[in-house]
Order: sequence, then C-alpha cells, then structure tokens
Amino acid sequence: MSDQNRAPSSFQVVRAIAQREFNIGLRSKLIKLLFLASTLPPLVLTIILIVRTIAKQSTGFDLGWDPMLWFLRFQTLPIALLALRLGTPSVARDRAEEVLFLYATRPVHPWHYALGKMLAVAIPAAALLLFPGILIGIFRLGITADYTTAQALVLIAKLFVASLVLAWCFAGVSVGPSAAVRRTRWAFLIALGCYLLPDALSDILSLNNQIALGPADGIRLLLEHLFNGGRHAVLYTMANAGVLAAWGSLGMLAAALRVRQEMIP
Repeated sequence: MSDQNRAPSSFQVVRAIAQREFNIGLRSKLIKLLFLASTLPPLVLTIILIVRTIAKQSTGFDLGWDPMLWFLRFQTLPIALLALRLGTPSVARDRAEEVLFLYATRPVHPWHYALGKMLAVAIPAAALLLFPGILIGIFRLGITADYTTAQALVLIAKLFVASLVLAWCFAGVSVGPSAAVRRTRWAFLIALGCYLLPDALSDILSLNNQIALGPADGIRLLLEHLFNGGRHAVLYTMANAGVLAAWGSLGMLAAALRVRQEMIP
C-alpha cells in the first residue's frame, strides 16, 4: 500500500485536531492579549531578582525572601484564563454547528477528538509555565548567581512536573464543560464552577486543608508543597497532583463520551 493511500496514524490525527483548534484560537485578539499578559510575571520577577542582587552586593543586606513561588502563583492566573478561552469554545462550537458527524466519515475516534482538543489547551499552558521558569532558573544560575547548578536543575525538574499536571487540569476543566453545552458562555460558567465550587464545599465541610478537592486549591497547594517543602511535602504534592490529574482526565472523558454520542455519519 502506498503512503498516499495509507490511513493516518493516531498521532497524526490527534496532532491535526490540536493544531487546527490552536490556530482557530490564535485568531482571537483576547487570546493574543492573554499570551502577552503571561509574560508580565516573569518580567516582574526578573526585576525583583536584579534589585535584590544589587541591594545585597552594595549593602550586604539580604531580604531572605525567594519570589519564585510568588511568580508561579501569579503566572497561573493568565494561563488559567487562556485555557478557559481556548478550551470552552472548542467542543461547544462544533456541537452548535453540528459538524461532529464529519469526523465520523474520517479515521477519527472519539478519543482522538477529545485528546486533540485537550492538547490544544494543555501544550501552550504547559509551555507558558515551563519555559519562563527555565529561563528564570538559568538567569539565577548565571546572572544573579544565587542558585547553584544543582538548585537550578531541581527547579527545572519541579517546574516540569508542575507544568504537566497544571496544564492537563486546565485542559480538562475547560474542554469538559465545553462538551456539555452548545454555547461558549455556558461552558465558561460551568468551568468556573468546576474551578471554585469544590474548594468552597471543602471549606464548608472543613476537610483536610492540605489536600484539595478542586482545581483552584489544588493548584495553590501543589505549588506550595512542591516549592516550599515542609512536613509530608512529598505526600501532599503527590495527593494534590493526583487531584488535578483526575480533573483533567474527567474533562477528557466527558468530551469523548459526548462526541461518541453525536459522532454519527
């Protein structure tokens, strides 16, 4: 069988769906603004590190405060908004336009479709958290010299873990609600509810305040335990990472099940 007649692989199908969805998102001015906004926390952190280094060299006074966790917390805000803007229209738009049946005429399975939609959100979200953090680590190693090589490598490893888990969660909490409705505004409201309501319920029930129930607290606690350490930090990091990964997987499952119902030629 020639290459031209050979059916595309699963990887090619998923990549095509993700690339198409991401290209559609890039047409939005709001998404471009959110990409730009995601560069502000790294710039502010760089300025803080330079000022802190200059103050230490000139006066010998060390603030004794590491702004890395502060940077990560603020960096997740524009990334979360970007994920919502990319993900909440993705499936809802296809359902509203009634084009899902077109995928059934091609070698596309429901999980191909759901994973492609998820990756269109998760890849830029992970990149916007990981790459600025890597540059900050290199900057702190080579310019401000307040990191050793080992510290910089540990930072990059932690950022890699955090970026994967957070990006998967962001994708699921935006794509999953999009599969439930046909209007983006409703998908956005459902996604906000998924972010906020479980943690509000956890506070009302006074559940374990070191392990989150929903994405908002899960993101905060994962970053705190991963970068601040403390007692049982590894256990709490793994638990909160599991919570966030579960939210992401539920979102993909919801999208795949909805598409299976409607992907009928």
